[in-house]
Amino acid sequence: SIYLVAARWMGRPNYAFASLFLAGWLMTLIRPFTLWDVGFQLSFTATLGLMLYADGLTQWTRRQLLRVADRQTVRQIMAVISEAVLITLAAQILTLPLMIGYFRQISLISLPANALILPAQPGVMIWGGLATLVGMISPLLAQPFAWAAWLFLTYTISLVRMFARVPGAAVPVDVSWTAVIFIYIFIGAATWLIIQPPEKRARWAGLLRQNLSQKAALALTGMAALLVISWNNGQADGKLHIAFLNVGQGDATFIQTPSGRQILIDGGLYPSVLNDQLGRQIPFWDKEIDLVIATHPDADHVSGLADLFDRYRIPTLITDGEGLGESPIYDAVLQGAEANGTEIRRAVAGETIEIGDGVRLEIVHPGDTLNEENRNENSVSMRLVYGEFTYLFTGDAEQEAEQTMLANGRPLNAVVFKAGHHGSNSSSSAPFLQAVRPQIIIVSAGKDNKFGHPRPEVLQRAQDIGATVLRTDELGTIEVVTDGRTMWWQARP
Repeated sequence: SIYLVAARWMGRPNYAFASLFLAGWLMTLIRPFTLWDVGFQLSFTATLGLMLYADGLTQWTRRQLLRVADRQTVRQIMAVISEAVLITLAAQILTLPLMIGYFRQISLISLPANALILPAQPGVMIWGGLATLVGMISPLLAQPFAWAAWLFLTYTISLVRMFARVPGAAVPVDVSWTAVIFIYIFIGAATWLIIQPPEKRARWAGLLRQNLSQKAALALTGMAALLVISWNNGQADGKLHIAFLNVGQGDATFIQTPSGRQILIDGGLYPSVLNDQLGRQIPFWDKEIDLVIATHPDADHVSGLADLFDRYRIPTLITDGEGLGESPIYDAVLQGAEANGTEIRRAVAGETIEIGDGVRLEIVHPGDTLNEENRNENSVSMRLVYGEFTYLFTGDAEQEAEQTMLANGRPLNAVVFKAGHHGSNSSSSAPFLQAVRPQIIIVSAGKDNKFGHPRPEVLQRAQDIGATVLRTDELGTIEVVTDGRTMWWQARP
């Protein structure tokens, strides 16, 4: 937008494609991993599709209609189908391969759904944009604009949910990313050929027929090289990686074993933030997480998991044993797991889960009986063991749960310990830290959070036992790497 305005102000011609790619370049320059964000990819390809195909589809459709109807009738038909059908088709030409690759399904009702939803989108953008701009000056003055945007958003979301419930709304499609890339190659080649003048199209068609085998071989060689590079970038390196994801005031930890098995512990508060962080950890073609652990139903631990089961194949979900009815968002997580065939297991102290590669998870809490008054005390707590390296996490378990763990006598010592409850004073008690004796304490907390996490008392206790404190609010995502003997860590915003 800035590019277009500046070009107009200087009296220079503006180019939609240049502005789109400039915007994409700036976004990825500021945040390089944006390139792997699904939302960015879909938005970028949808916009590019509109630029490439909307006018052409409209003109082609008008020409076909003029063959069978008069101009007045064609004008009336085009007024109806232009936005409802043609614009949607133009956007979907380039987004459809991505949607197949990521979501493994094709929507059969996108056209009627978009026909009803598109008219509301200008209201969303205009009122939402005004609310954002005015909100920078005064949140109170922005409220009327926000409420206006809310009406259009509510209409949109209600329709999306209604269409999503239609039986047979989507057809499952299981294709590889190799196939997706070939689809894009075909679309690109077809687009280039179509926009050529008729005489040039005929000449190129002849050349293609003559040199098809050579071009196919070249394309296959390029594709093979691309796949080899991508595959190598996503390969496990024979070491254990534990990434404490920067999800703000919440918890999410991603673990990759030496051979590439993947475990996610909690998901933070926002699905979009979790998806962004996972995009930095998991290759774009890898759609499986071997194990997900939801330590307890609090929103700052499980809200991010809401759509995870639709995006990844997840064989097993481990919970603290709480069932439906704890909260709407927790219900959505459990229902999403069940709908996608994920086995839901309850963690019980004393059990050991063999992950493979010499990695095991020892469950140290909760026991058979759950605390009905404070669900933080039921948080799934596990000790990960790999060679001489140990890691302990306790969710939001508070001092009562810590006392129970101490009384049970199970091993709690750990090289790395994730501070309970984001560094709250109600957790990480002095006796518990004395038993764990960690070298490193990780605190997952949001920058300038309203709770004051981590609390000064907890930081003092860490100092008393000589532990180094690493904080996501200061360092961003923190990754601990070990070969089972030595350990090192790194951080990135």
